[in-house]
Amino acid sequence: MENDFPQYQGKPTAYLDQNILSLFVNGEHKEFAEKLKSSFQIVYSDETLKEIKRSGDYSDKFLSVLKDLGAYHLKLVLEPPEFKETDKATLTNRDTVETFQEYCENEKEYEYIQSPMEQWLLKFSGGKVGVGIAEIHNDQKKAFSRLMNELKTQLLELSNNNPNIVHLYEEYENEMTSKLVSTLDETERLMKENIQDDKSWSGIKDFRNATGIGPKELNNITPPDVLKQIWEKFKNLPQYSAMDIGIDEFYRLKQNPIYPDRPYFKHQKVIGIYNMLNSLGYWPDSKVHKERRFVSALSDNSHASMASFCQVLFSRDEAFVKKVQATYEYLEIPTLVLFVEVENA
Repeated sequence: MENDFPQYQGKPTAYLDQNILSLFVNGEHKEFAEKLKSSFQIVYSDETLKEIKRSGDYSDKFLSVLKDLGAYHLKLVLEPPEFKETDKATLTNRDTVETFQEYCENEKEYEYIQSPMEQWLLKFSGGKVGVGIAEIHNDQKKAFSRLMNELKTQLLELSNNNPNIVHLYEEYENEMTSKLVSTLDETERLMKENIQDDKSWSGIKDFRNATGIGPKELNNITPPDVLKQIWEKFKNLPQYSAMDIGIDEFYRLKQNPIYPDRPYFKHQKVIGIYNMLNSLGYWPDSKVHKERRFVSALSDNSHASMASFCQVLFSRDEAFVKKVQATYEYLEIPTLVLFVEVENA
């Protein structure tokens, strides 16, 4: 929120997990809602809108709640021309219905690329039983090829068939496609060397079985220094002691996992650590092998990332709060994470 954007000056910003917004959908807990509204500038993100879209017939009620709370839209700043993520975000006071409609239109346009990319994570979580890794990778390659073709079509329209621009794009397309294919093929080769039956494979289950560490061993860890305490339990295992790695390597914080040549910002590291804690078994999300629960876990991850731009995060999900508190503590993110208990909710 610097440089080209005016610095936000107002009430402390508060990000509400979806389970907080759901308290107000039926007009209940009005006193709590008024307290939040009077004390904070409530914000919501595209992930909030995604969950509202999934709520179906309740979407209008959720949007009405955001309007009544006077909520602002929190959005990451993307850097042109490649729309790279930055470490900045904007707050905008917009009509919630208009913002929602715009989000739905944009999501629909690129839903075909997002879904295949998420399927590998679902597979790692024990889902997609009966589907092999090669099949998932083939879907990802097809989706990426479609994306490249659509971008090329848009470029042709904008460039008036400028041959130089088209040539440069084709070089870029070939390079990116080659990198994707080689990465997926190498990943598939390495995984099949170590997995007997990839159609029934659960990465999380195999990992915990191999280490002998899971929720039973980790959920009794209390702050401070939660991530360091977890690392202490793993670092002397043969799998890690032989690798001579440190805590940042263990949590994969040394470089951007998707774009190694780009900066790795704190809000992105939140996603990496949160995923890692789920896999290790620290207050993990339950039944993530089921697609509905998996989708919900992905949303929690995105909420945790976006809330790092705010001063307070409210949630009724204790497991979510525990993971986010541990993540923010390690990354020295000052956001206050509060667990909300509501009677008869």
